[in-house]
Amino acid sequence: MYAWLGVVLGASGVLGLYSSWRRLALSGGRVVALSWLLIAASPWAWSRAWGAEFGISFALIALSLLGGLLVLFNFEVRERKQSRPASTQAVAVDPRSWGRHLFLFFVVVPLAGAASIFSTVLLCGLLPWHPTDKMVLAVLLVPVVWGLAAYWACADTRPARPAAALLCAATLPALMLLL
Repeated sequence: MYAWLGVVLGASGVLGLYSSWRRLALSGGRVVALSWLLIAASPWAWSRAWGAEFGISFALIALSLLGGLLVLFNFEVRERKQSRPASTQAVAVDPRSWGRHLFLFFVVVPLAGAASIFSTVLLCGLLPWHPTDKMVLAVLLVPVVWGLAAYWACADTRPARPAAALLCAATLPALMLLL
């Protein structure tokens, strides 16, 4: 009984959102609010039928399948546009920019890497967790922090600004860890 109620609630919510999106007869702010309320009530019904562990999973799977079916029913086949051929001109190498790019390489690769490793290891070491959990978090965070630092260094118009900040972010944690 509750499982069918979950299906009906989820389907009604998804169809209400679909009708608002397509601007059909049922559309507007109230329909959207009611649709989201029905979607939020769907996991409750599924949980009453199967328990919270399976009910929430079943509700999310059912909502995903309903949304996928609506996408499938609205599938349109379009003809591809003719793409222009790629430019085959040689890229001119300007020796005047080598210094800037070499500096940027050293900021992005070793400096951002050292800053991310030292700062992440220091911050993870301060956490009141089990040592294994600290190591796992550090291993997972280092590439993220490194990528963010490298993006910042490449995107900034003044390369000296991220270089100075990353130098501080590498030196201070290194001194705190090694001394």
